[in-house]
Amino acid sequence: MDEQNPLQLPTEVLHQIVDAVAEQDDADSTLVAITQASRVMGPRANEHIFETVDINIDWTDAMAMLNQSYTANPTLLAKYPRNLNLWSDGDPTDLLNEPLFGTIVSHMQNLRTVSVVECDIEGRPFIDAFAAPTKHQITSLELRCVDLTYHEFATFLSSLCLTHLNLGELVIAEYESNLTCNVEAGIDFSSPNCSLPQPQSALKRPLQDLRLDLIKTSDAVVMDLIVTSRHPIIAEDSLVNVSFSSDWCTDEDVYRFQRFIDCKAVKSAETLRLGDSDEYYFTEADSSEYNPLKFDMFKSVEFFVRDRTPESEFKWWAKSLRTVRASSPLKELRLQITFHHLDVNDLPDMATTEWENFDDALCGRNLALEHLSIDIVTMQPLSTQIEASVRDWFLTCLPGVREEYFNKGTGKTAFLNVY
Repeated sequence: MDEQNPLQLPTEVLHQIVDAVAEQDDADSTLVAITQASRVMGPRANEHIFETVDINIDWTDAMAMLNQSYTANPTLLAKYPRNLNLWSDGDPTDLLNEPLFGTIVSHMQNLRTVSVVECDIEGRPFIDAFAAPTKHQITSLELRCVDLTYHEFATFLSSLCLTHLNLGELVIAEYESNLTCNVEAGIDFSSPNCSLPQPQSALKRPLQDLRLDLIKTSDAVVMDLIVTSRHPIIAEDSLVNVSFSSDWCTDEDVYRFQRFIDCKAVKSAETLRLGDSDEYYFTEADSSEYNPLKFDMFKSVEFFVRDRTPESEFKWWAKSLRTVRASSPLKELRLQITFHHLDVNDLPDMATTEWENFDDALCGRNLALEHLSIDIVTMQPLSTQIEASVRDWFLTCLPGVREEYFNKGTGKTAFLNVY
């Protein structure tokens, strides 16, 4: 009889107990106690303790804690971590230059997700660890607000199994300082005159989800790289979802964006998100006079609209919706508007030309939508009664949409959510 399992419970049941403990808030201390008390349950507890390695590189004690764990039992950091998150509060230390940090990362054999946020990692030796064969099974990569070289960027992309890629606010040294082409017209990496670094062989990563937010110059260059690289970066017909936004979009950039949306890798996706629900809308600029953006090759399209001047974006989206071909595969449309300062006790009159124009475009005969979803985000708790008032107010602003999609008997699926 096992003294540490006197009831002789099945291993599966013991694992379920540990899993339940891990779901509780502040579970680490209890999990550590389990590793010390039970030889049977300890390995399962270690899986939870070391599954995610979070490192704030501003914290000078971070290396000491990693060193302590690694020295005590190197196997734990080699076997269990599946997620590695590095971030900074803006005052980075020399942690990433520590040779031991690179050693620890190189020994992590089962990483699946890597996130690097708010970090200057240019020239940091630990990045070489991501070129090892053990890192080729990473499936998810996030690089946001990161300074690095092209070689380091390419090293992160070396995983053969990469399916989720989240990029934004990158500063790639060679792309920021040595632009040899007309940036506004877009860079053609396939041109023999382009000297910017790019892959020397086909990567064909099996991406399913791509998020690209254009904030820095390098972000736009990466967009052009995806479109015009001499060797394909994304496997053909692999993308399912594409999220795309711009912090500085101008009308002159629409051609560049259209080229990205039309490229072979992107246009095969099912869903295009123009903006993102987390924090980014498609553009912070006034887009009312922009040329239309064509997106009717996708089955589903989502718009994320900011509340500062939604009417200007409505004008652009209306123009874009009118370019949709009647025979296009576009069947689903989602609209999310975030009102940061909506006074629910004094809802504004939205009977303006821009709203009427948008209402008319959503009901155009060229559209063959089967599903329309509208989310009104108010950024404040609402009672059920007020939610209903906001819902009625919004549909009053779009009477055509109410008639076309929300009235019974239309044969279409429509949702209007307020939260």
